[in-house]
Amino acid sequence: MSNDKRLQYENATVLDQAFLDASHDNLVNKLELVVDIEKPGGGFIRASDRNKYLVDGSGTGTFYEALLVFPIIKRTVGEFLSPQLEFSQLELELSNVDSRFNDLLPGGGSFSGWVGKSVTVRLGLGEIESTYKTIFHGFITEQGGFRRSIASINLTARDRFDSVNKSFPSSVLTLANFSDLQDDVANTLIPVIYGDWTVNVEPQMASVPGIVVNGKDPDVNGDTSHTTNVQLVIAAHALVSFDTSQVYLKRGDKVWLIPAADIVAVSIAGPGVSSFEIAQLSGTLVAQTPDTADTTLEFGTDDNFWVKVKGKTLTGYDDNIIAQAKDILKVYGGLVDGDFDANWATYRDKASPAQSAIATFKSRIWIQEAEQVLEFALSLLEQIRVEAFIDRNLKFKLLALHLEDFQANPGYTVKNWDVAQDSFSLKIDERTNFNRAKAVFNNLPNRKENFQETGVYKNDAAIAQAGKPISKKVVFPNLYEESVVINQLKETLRVTSAYFENIDVTLTWRSMLLDIGDFVKLNVKIQSTQFTDVPALIREVGYDPDGIKIPLRLWSFQLLPFTGYTPGYAGTVGGSTATIDEEIT
Repeated sequence: MSNDKRLQYENATVLDQAFLDASHDNLVNKLELVVDIEKPGGGFIRASDRNKYLVDGSGTGTFYEALLVFPIIKRTVGEFLSPQLEFSQLELELSNVDSRFNDLLPGGGSFSGWVGKSVTVRLGLGEIESTYKTIFHGFITEQGGFRRSIASINLTARDRFDSVNKSFPSSVLTLANFSDLQDDVANTLIPVIYGDWTVNVEPQMASVPGIVVNGKDPDVNGDTSHTTNVQLVIAAHALVSFDTSQVYLKRGDKVWLIPAADIVAVSIAGPGVSSFEIAQLSGTLVAQTPDTADTTLEFGTDDNFWVKVKGKTLTGYDDNIIAQAKDILKVYGGLVDGDFDANWATYRDKASPAQSAIATFKSRIWIQEAEQVLEFALSLLEQIRVEAFIDRNLKFKLLALHLEDFQANPGYTVKNWDVAQDSFSLKIDERTNFNRAKAVFNNLPNRKENFQETGVYKNDAAIAQAGKPISKKVVFPNLYEESVVINQLKETLRVTSAYFENIDVTLTWRSMLLDIGDFVKLNVKIQSTQFTDVPALIREVGYDPDGIKIPLRLWSFQLLPFTGYTPGYAGTVGGSTATIDEEIT
């Protein structure tokens, strides 16, 4: 027990770590939860697990009525190297035993639907409004978000990730815009393009398609008449550039280069689609494949045209994968600059070391099939060992799994008395632990597949420790520089071959201010479990209202050396000191 006087605790008006430490030492706290539920038709339901007034600095109070029992609330960054998106989710059961909310239910006078309404949960000190901090903010889901029984209303809300996860691209080729559109092209999505598509494409050809949009015009594709220009669309937006000297016609396995003089009516400045035209029966097409004669263009419905372009301008960051992900989240997901934590710019501009120098990496995107905005953005970030999550301040924040950025000596230490009884559980992260891998990369639109692959890289020490190679193929569809891909693959293997563990643990309220992405130091000795000054990374954080406990999921780095941290344990084979070699065949 500390020497802190209970009087200091009773008079606390600020919820900070000093208060949490003091209340922890005194074995008592006055932390409480409240929820604000947006009502159909306007206004809010103010509810809690007990009646209380929250009083602001002016003395004005807001009454929260005892209408619910809080469940465990969880926020997560998801699973590393997983194609599945994980939403933070909350389920609430709101008492309606006295029928007070009947007007908001189906058949009620004010019913207008619950989907999309906001739910905000806050935690603070008793009745002092200024101390309350948001621990969950989300929206009632479309499917299963609202249910009712004879005595209650059940609401399911997901965090802001769910509201951002819209489908894109969104622009469509239609007969209304292109009256001579071919039937097999009508109602297809118009591509979205980022980055440089003039390099690292297939030899003697381009890889970005030009989509013909007037192929049904009889003067374009008639039996005898080819007198009208072929009109083609490239992208749904403006482009940085379009190389008119590198436009190719492909028929089967034969390829011709179209003279630049025949590329006319180029429109790439926006704000509409980027497009161009090709003059028919004009200049001579130059054969690019053996046994193919030079000829003149007479458009046929089986023709394919390929171009070299540079995609959307991002003001100095055209090729930057973080800038691309952020732009997609803004343009197609509806976010604004204020929704992003400042560390998006920090990692966008990171210039060293070479394996993590994101500012120097080049990424590109060509997408025509519908994708979910958030899932696609997260897949971009994953390729450079970065993840996104919503932090305690409701900002979209990045967590980089870059060993040089890990904290060797975190300021927050977890000790035995911080751990709820019987809550410390360990398991090897078997899905993430692999010691041998190769990468496939550089996805080309004309190939509809990743065009290149690296050799196989491995950690021999980890293979010997595991007694066998554990292999995986890692995909980098938007990176196209082999040296960058190899560096990302090696760094991924340094982490995944380190035999690290997941720790599920419930901590006391002293840990309430911890967040996803924070590092803690473990000094825990529970029966056979021994951790001494071991750094660990928070991957998931929750809030259990039963005594205000904090369930966490941690990555333990007991056997993962990184800058400034050398584990004092045998069996260390991964981390920054690991040797990753290319397998010789």
